[in-house]
Amino acid sequence: MDTNVLALKNLYVAFGGDLATVAGINTNAGMINALAALVSGGGASTLPAVTSEDNGKILTVVDGSWEVAARN
Repeated sequence: MDTNVLALKNLYVAFGGDLATVAGINTNAGMINALAALVSGGGASTLPAVTSEDNGKILTVVDGSWEVAARN
């Protein structure tokens, strides 16, 4: 039977985190805080925030991170 903590650990890994990092966490609150740190630290696979000023720009991956690319 899965527990909430195990489900949160699975989510942590799905967001790109390393299971070994959270192996010792045994509470829901601890896992939620670990997920928040992962997401706010850019560890999760996310796209950068954009505004209408970014219209027409192109993104590319450089060294594992999204960056604006030159348009040809």
